[in-house]
Formats: sequence, structure tokens, C-alpha cells
Amino acid sequence: MTRVDIIGAGVSGLALAGHLPPHWEVHLYEHRAQDPAVPTLFSIFPAGRAALAELGLQTALDSAGLAVDSGTFSDSRGRVLTRMDGLDVRLVPRPDLLTLLGDRLPANVRVHRRTVRSRADLVGSPDGTLVIGADGVHSGVRRAAWPARSAPRRLAATAVRGVIDEEDPEPVIQEIWRPGGAFGMTPRPGGGVNWYATLPRRRFRDSAEAIDALRARWAGAKGPAAGVLRHATPARTLVNDLWQSRWPGTLVRDGSVLVGDAAHAMSPSLGRGANEALVDAVVLGRALRTMPVRRALRHYERKRLLATQSVKHAAGLLLRLSATRHDRLRRTVLRLVP
Repeated sequence: MTRVDIIGAGVSGLALAGHLPPHWEVHLYEHRAQDPAVPTLFSIFPAGRAALAELGLQTALDSAGLAVDSGTFSDSRGRVLTRMDGLDVRLVPRPDLLTLLGDRLPANVRVHRRTVRSRADLVGSPDGTLVIGADGVHSGVRRAAWPARSAPRRLAATAVRGVIDEEDPEPVIQEIWRPGGAFGMTPRPGGGVNWYATLPRRRFRDSAEAIDALRARWAGAKGPAAGVLRHATPARTLVNDLWQSRWPGTLVRDGSVLVGDAAHAMSPSLGRGANEALVDAVVLGRALRTMPVRRALRHYERKRLLATQSVKHAAGLLLRLSATRHDRLRRTVLRLVP
């Protein structure tokens, strides 16, 4: 019997665990007791929805999510920089997506609540096992098997995001750009607002301090930011450093495989992180179900290495573009974007 150990029970880890051959021995590890309680949203694009359909979750996604097909990028004076039509995005709360993926785990998957720092921490006798690094941007699997030069780098921005029940936004994605950072908002399934902001890299004592900094920053700007931030509360706000993976060279190394953020952590500017994680899981799982293991791993790397690195770099470019002080450069680049 083939054994697989998946480190990390986020989007990519859960999706992959449920898509491996049913006769394999699958161990899934997660050290967190629970996920953050703030139900911020994932953006699921057509490729991600196709992946969920392959997992048998299309109907459930349609019930849990909210369809959005347009949006705008504006500057802090209220001028529209560009409009986005035909987006075809479905917004789904993070806890809901993780629950959908977790509830469909088959009987051959054993879940372990423990930290895995090396193969010595795996359950049982893992000699010859295939280890999947689905453990995020600071992946221990990547750190153990890949050169130190491939460690992630911290981006020059801090992200603050949250949800409120107040306000009744338009059914579109709205993003406002100003020098030093952006503010965005989307509707939430069931009502209310999902909001997010970036600002120059900074350490905050807690989410209350981050909210105060954003209120001061956006107090005089046109648009919905100030109104949304009036209702923001520390209990429903998250603050995160932003990190980006470096070029890994390969997604397969010494019996280990990278998926999701462990392979291609990126700026949230394109909203593509969960989407790419789902596609990783389905491409790898499908290959392992239909091909010998070595051939399957080569197929996965060929399909996903360059594709995800391209999305990662595009997301980083958009983050820098949203915060630039050079309006002429921003307008020129936006005119080139389909």
C-alpha cells in the first residue's frame, strides 16, 4: 500500500487528501487547534471552480458562495482607473470552504493534530513515504528539503482585513488605490462587507492599533473606506505580514512535493492564492490516481511550476502598482492589462 503524509490541512492539503487513490494510506497533519474565527473571503475563479467540481463540491460552493462579475479600481480622489467586467468570481467564506473540503475526507485519511518539523515526527513507520508540503509560506517541508536560498521574502507591505455586518455594498469588487497602499471591499454571502487594506510594512501591537492607523489614513479620502472602517472591530479583524515565495527550482525533491503557499505564496492583490491551491491539489491528485507515482510527479511539476510562478509575479506587480506614487506609470500599465 502506498503511503502519503500531507503536512498542513489548509485548502491544498484538504483538497489533495480527498482526491488521492482510495486504497492509499493517507496521513494529514495540522498543528493548529482551529482556524481564525474571522470569516474573510476567498475568491474562486473558473479554474478553482472546475477543481471543486472535480472534487464533487460545485453545488455546495454555489450554495455557500456569492457570484460577482464586475469591479472597479479607483484612486483616492474618486476617479475610476479601470473597470473589470466579466470577472466570473465566486466569493466564499474561508471557514465554509475549509468545512466543505474537510467534510468530504474519505475513510482512508487519518487526521493528526500535531506539529511536524521533520520526517521523525510522522506517525508510524514513514520510510519511503511521499511527503506533501501543504504547510504554507513558511513550510517546514520546503525548509528541510530545498536550499536555504529558496526561503520566502517579506514584502514591503502589511495587510489588514476583516468583516462587518453593517453597510450594504454594491454587488461588485471595489478597490481604491493611493500612494502607500490600497483599500478594497466586497459584498459577503448573507450580507455585510468583506474589506481589506494594505499599507507600508509596519508592526502593530494588535488589530485595534491597525484599525486606528487605517482610520487616520483614510479619513479624508473619497469612497467607502472611512464608512466601512467606522464599523471595524478588533475581534473581526486580522493583521498579517505579506510574504512571497522565491523561485523553488522544482516542486518535487527527495520524496517531497510542494503545493499551495508552500510552493508559490504570493501577494493577495489578485485574490488567487486559494484558487491556485485548489488547482495544485486536483492536478496532483488526478495524476497520482491515473499514473505511476514518478510519472505523476513529473506531470504535476510540468503543469504547475511555471504557471503558478507567473501568477505570483503578477500579484507582486499589482501590489506595487496599487501603492505607487507615479500615476502616469500606473495608468500606462493599466491600459495594457486586458
